[in-house]
Formats: sequence, structure tokens, C-alpha cells
Amino acid sequence: MSDERLAFLSIAELSPLIRSREISPVEVVDTQLARIERLNPRLGAFVTVAATEARAAARAAEAEIARGGWRGPLHGIPVGVKDIFDTAGIRTTHGSSFYRDHFPAEDAESIRRLKAAGAIVVGKCNTHEFAAGSTTNNPWYGPTRNPWDLARSPGGSSGGSGAAVAAFLCAAATGTDTGGSIRSPAACCGVVGLKPTYGRVSQRGIYPNAVSLDHPGPIARSARDAGLLLQGMAGFDAQDPTTEDVPVPDFTAGIEAGVSGLRLALCPDLHYGELDSVVAAAMEAAVKTLAGLGARIETVAFPRREALQLARKALAQAEFLALHRERLAAAPEGYGADVRERLAEAAATTLDDYVRACRERERVRRAMDALLAEVDALILPVSPCEPPLIATGTSRINGNEVTFSAVGVPMRGPLNVTGLPGVAVPTGWAPSGLPLSLQIVGPRWGEAKALRIAHAYETATPDLRNRRPPE
Repeated sequence: MSDERLAFLSIAELSPLIRSREISPVEVVDTQLARIERLNPRLGAFVTVAATEARAAARAAEAEIARGGWRGPLHGIPVGVKDIFDTAGIRTTHGSSFYRDHFPAEDAESIRRLKAAGAIVVGKCNTHEFAAGSTTNNPWYGPTRNPWDLARSPGGSSGGSGAAVAAFLCAAATGTDTGGSIRSPAACCGVVGLKPTYGRVSQRGIYPNAVSLDHPGPIARSARDAGLLLQGMAGFDAQDPTTEDVPVPDFTAGIEAGVSGLRLALCPDLHYGELDSVVAAAMEAAVKTLAGLGARIETVAFPRREALQLARKALAQAEFLALHRERLAAAPEGYGADVRERLAEAAATTLDDYVRACRERERVRRAMDALLAEVDALILPVSPCEPPLIATGTSRINGNEVTFSAVGVPMRGPLNVTGLPGVAVPTGWAPSGLPLSLQIVGPRWGEAKALRIAHAYETATPDLRNRRPPE
């Protein structure tokens, strides 16, 4: 097998080859590092490449597997890590000027778990400054560019992770999602992004954005691979009060079960705006495919839609400002212009606003849980438009210029307020050649069900998955 071909294999394909020793983790890691060296200068997906550490880990994995010590599907698999996750001995900038030379002593808990499962960190993926934006246009480390069109953003804030996975620079990557920051890059880059249930993955060792809305999770090239990476990340952490002590299932055990008989619901109330005709057409075609596979499609209402958005905004603003108020006052020049603007806007949020938002969050959570007790999943858009231009941060909806973050975050943010799992899955290509996507929203702790639906759709639409970005 040629080295170059190794880069294009999924985790599910690589894993049995590594286990049987048909290929070596060293070969796989060397292949990925060669692609990073060749393609990252124009993509800006990685801020720090951990070549020495990755090669050492690959050699150790090779030796351990040779002794019969295979740890599972992630053993020997190269992954990228969003640059707000602490990585022991590897620079972790948080996308900020304040942490240019920050080398943590310990791994974030989710990275410790991935390493324990045998995954190999190949580098740190670029992020919007402090994970606080939708474009990954970082003022300190440069923009990440969309592999499908270098003038376009890969989305954010986990844009480096999305671009790295889409460009085959690593098999999968970690991300975080506070208002769509896993699902947006997945949609913009034509890959799969899974925001797990709140409390499924530890936040310890990850720089926070808004603690009650932050969700760490995987970005991968298929639903199955996303489930495999989540398997390595998930689990109760007694030192992190945001996690819950619930069983961790095998996220891919039932992934082949299909969708026949499942009730899948559309909910226009949760679109929060107009969809571009190309996005709407791709979503309609995807729903027809799912119906053709035996799913029952219906339309439901969500009457608390406006209250949900008001709660989302107050929670996000107040919690982000609380983290940065003191540093902002001492060194405002250390923040990029757009993050300073966000912090200035957040200062208008009062304590009363925050208390009301906390109360409303419980109401909307209960309402959404009740809805998902009646149906198996919701089918919603991820973004109303194509990825934005890096130069302007804008895209178009039916010919009208829009600010990408303004129209996208309201579509994705409801899942952060309610804490429900959602998986973004590609639905094809716009005439421009840019990726399109939708999100499948499962019940609380229902990641496996959402992945099962996504996998059924992927399996039924192979022609939508046979393109590679230009190199």
C-alpha cells in the first residue's frame, strides 16, 4: 500500500490493518506528517506540529502492538487537537497572544483518555482566538483556510480541526462547541462533527468559553469514525463538575441498524431565519432519502423558540465576559478586534439577565426533552448558507449578503442551551463546489442514535462522499 493512500483511509479502515500489523503506526504517522508539511503552509490548519512527539508515540505503539498489546480502534491513529486543549509538553496557545509560549504540564482529561486508548497527537489545530468566533480568522496565528476554496473560511471556532480532517492531514480531530464550533467547521469543510450531550466529555484542561455551554467532541470524516473518537474521549471525571456519572455505551455497536420505523421530525421554528435555496434543496433531498430508507417524517413546533435565543445570548455573553474581565482591563491590546468587540457587547448583560437566562434554560431543556420523547430525532440545518469569505466574514443567502456568525450561531446555539447531542453530516455540494450539511439532533445521551441515523444516510448516498479537496 502506498504511503499516500494511508492518509485517505478512515479510522475504521486503518484500525484492523494496524492491529494485524499489515501497516505500522509509524508509516501512518509519517504519511500524515508529510502531508502536513506539504499542505499546512497554505491551509493554516495546524499552529504547532508535534512531529517528534508523534513519531515517538508511533514507535511505542508499533512495539506494543507487536507484543500483543493492541488497545482498541484508536491505537496508532493520528489525531489533531484543537489548540485550547492542554497537551503535556506541546505548546498550547488557546489562539491567544497571552499564551504564545505556553507549555502545559498535563494533558486535558479528554486528551489523556485518547492517549490511553492509543491515539497519537500529531499537532495543535488553529482556533478562533479563545474559541470566541465563527471563522478561525486568528489575528495572532493567521487564518485557517477552507480546503475547498482558500478564499473561504472553514468555520469556527474549531476551524483548524475541520480543515485538517477535510484535507486528510489527520484521521480525526478534537473540537469544542459553545455555539456551533464543532458543527460549523464540519459543515463548512464537508466532514462530520459531533457535539455530544452536555456532561458526556470532561472539560478539565480545556480553556473555557462559556462553561455551561461548552461541549468537547470529535470531528471526523464519517459517523462511525466520530463515534470511535468519542468513545476514547467520553466518561465521568470526578474532578470536573460539568460531567455526569452516566454509562458510556458503545457508540458504534448499533450503527448499522438503519432508520426504518424511526420518527424523524422537521422543526422550522428552530431554523431562526431564511435558508439559502441551495441549502434548503440539499436538506429536502436528504430528508427524502431518509424517508426512502423507511423513516417516518413529520413536522413539529417549538413554541419557546424566542425565549431560547434570549437565554442563549445572555448565558454566552455573561460567562465569556466573567472569564476575561480582569485581563481585558489590564491588557486590552492583547485581544484581537473582534473579541474586544464581543466583550464590549457582553458588558451590557446584567446579573438579572443572567439569572433569568438560567431559569429559562431549564424550561427550554424540559420542553426539548419532551419533544424528543415523542420523536427519535430532529433534522435541522447547521448553517443557512455557504462558508463565508475570509476577507469579509460574509456569505450570501438567496443573493443577499449576510454576516456568517449572525445568521449561523442562532441555528446552532439551541443545542448548547439544551445540552442535546447533534451530529453535522454532509449533504452534498453547492454549484460553487462548496460543502453543504445538516444536523441530526438526538435525545439526551442519544449520541449512538444520532450516529446511527447519520450512518444510514451516509451509506445511502455514497456519491456525495467521493470528492477530495484540490491540492
